[in-house]
Order: sequence, then structure tokens, then C-alpha cells
Amino acid sequence: MFALLVAVLLVLPALPGVAQPLPKKDLGRRALQTVVEHLKSDDSDVRALAAGILGEAGNKAAAGMLRNMLGDSDKYVRLAAARALWQLGSPAGMKTVLGVIGDVPAQGPIAVTNTPLVELKIISQNKIREKAIETYAWMKGEKASELLYQLKNDNYGTVRDAAARELARLGREEELTQFTEALAAEEEPIRYEAAGVLGRICAASAAGPLVKLLAAEKSMRVRMAALDALKCAPAKKEAADELLKLADDENPTIKFKAVGALGGIKDARVKEKLAAVAAATRDIRLKITAQKGLMLAGAAPDLNTARDAMSAASADIKLEALDVISSFSDEDALPLVDQALADADTKVKLAAALQALKRASRK
Repeated sequence: MFALLVAVLLVLPALPGVAQPLPKKDLGRRALQTVVEHLKSDDSDVRALAAGILGEAGNKAAAGMLRNMLGDSDKYVRLAAARALWQLGSPAGMKTVLGVIGDVPAQGPIAVTNTPLVELKIISQNKIREKAIETYAWMKGEKASELLYQLKNDNYGTVRDAAARELARLGREEELTQFTEALAAEEEPIRYEAAGVLGRICAASAAGPLVKLLAAEKSMRVRMAALDALKCAPAKKEAADELLKLADDENPTIKFKAVGALGGIKDARVKEKLAAVAAATRDIRLKITAQKGLMLAGAAPDLNTARDAMSAASADIKLEALDVISSFSDEDALPLVDQALADADTKVKLAAALQALKRASRK
């Protein structure tokens, strides 16, 4: 492992002979060491997250470490390694992904009722199959459709639903329509589930139905799920009027989510609202979210706001700040990335490591 780490470090580019606010190359080395250390964590979620960082960083010299992780004791870690390898141009993890999808829980005679423990095992096994389906669809894109259609006939509803969701993400109108039409269901749990699924699909054509839902919806959790879905939906300009109204909502969570969803909408009113929110609020979470929206609109992010956000107690706020910081120059960003690399929260630390690695790889 150490020899491989050295090989990875050696491919980081040398810096030009100019003064740097922080040694970018050294920061990249420390970031990689941080990621490698977390690959050994006892927490499987942390190992999976670290594997994902190696894939996103784009350094092909990390492929050896990731191939070793295909034999991890945890299937979620194996899937994360397979996806990361695919990002690095290697199909080495495809067999692993297909193996998890094909690991169908055994079904006894219909007349036999499963014990609660057996039912829990079946649920757990199908959850990992669902993750594998999502990974496969991401890796193969349009070429995943044949298997996804086959999985719509799976014995288990959660797997059939996952296949339909991924087909909708690929743009299959029939499957997408099922979810958008469910937004108008009389039953609140169905509307909530539909909005949640659309938040994972992020389809442009879902914006209209989501706006219609928001205009009439009374359930707080459905409204929040719909706002999350709009936040990631492309071509959401038709949602601007409703989102601008909700950006003044009395409920702070609705207001926060509406401000977040406004980001990326090219509209002078939206830019004006985001600037007003950023200038007026003392809520650093709301301020950094508004700054992120302004950044997407072409405005220069505010360094002082990012600094304040990086000193917040909340890990979520720090993660938002790191997203904003990614557009800063090295001179402004590196001290904040360095600070985040020493953070107590694992997600913040690894997000900072990813940004440091990407910056170190730039020429």
C-alpha cells in the first residue's frame, strides 16, 4: 500500500517556481494521505466515501487501491470502489456490480410466513441491490436500459421501483410520467414518495408538476421534498415565481430550501432576491446558500461569507462553503481548504481532500 501511495503522490504535478499562499503540492499530498487513511476506517460508510473521493479526483494511479477494495467485507464499499474505478476508466468493478444485482433473496413457499429476522435480511439484501442498480445505471448510461427493463419484472417491489426510477433518469417518458402523476395523488405518503424520487431523478420535465404541487400542498414534508426536487432539476425557470414567493416564507426551512432552489435560474429577479437575502440575513446557512446561487448566476462569491461559514459549527454549512470555495482562486481558497482538512467531521475533511487533490492536479 505504501509503495502505491508513493506512486500516486509522484504523479502530482510540480508547481511552477512562484510564491504560493500555501504549498499546493504539499496540500495535495496531505489530502491524499487523508483519503488513504480513511480507506482503512472501521466504518464502512467512511471507506465507501473515501473510495468515491479517489474516483472523483481522477488520478489513475489510485486504481490499484480501488481494485483491492472490490474484495471489501462490505458490499456498499465494493460498489463505491467499482464506481470509482469506472471514473478512472477501468471496468474492473462491473462484475462486482452485476453480482450484487443478481444476488436475489430466496423466496420460500407462499404459504410460509417469514420470521421478522428473515424479512429484515430480505429488506437489507434488496437495499444493496437497489444501490447496485443505481451504480450500474450511472456507469452504463443508455446501455443500462436492457437490464433495467428486465429488473422491472423482479420478484421484489423495491427492486422494480429502483429499475423504474433509473429508467426515468435515463429519460424514459413512461416511467417518468408515473412519478410526476403520483404528485397529484390524494394520499399524502404517495405525494411525498413521488417528490422524493423526483429529487433523485432531477428531470427537467418534472419542474411544472412540482410547481403545481407546491402551489396547493399543505403537508410540510411534501413541500420540502418538492423543493429539494426543484433544486436539482434543470430548466426550472418556470418555477421562479413560486420559489421567489417561498423565499419569503415564514417557515425558516421552507425559506432556506426555496433560496437553495433558486440557484441556477437565469432571471434578474432571482439574482436580485439572492443578493438581498445574502445582504440582509444573519443566518450563515442561508447566507452561504444565497452566495452559492449568486455564484451560479455569474456573481463573484464573497470571501468573508465563506470564511464565516467555514467557522460554523454545522458540517452541512461547511460543506456548502467548500462548494462555493471551489470557484475561488488558489490564493483565496487554499487557506480555507487547509482549515477544512483539519476539521473534526469526516465528510468535511474528505470534501476538502477532494478539492485539494483537484487543485493539485491543475497545471
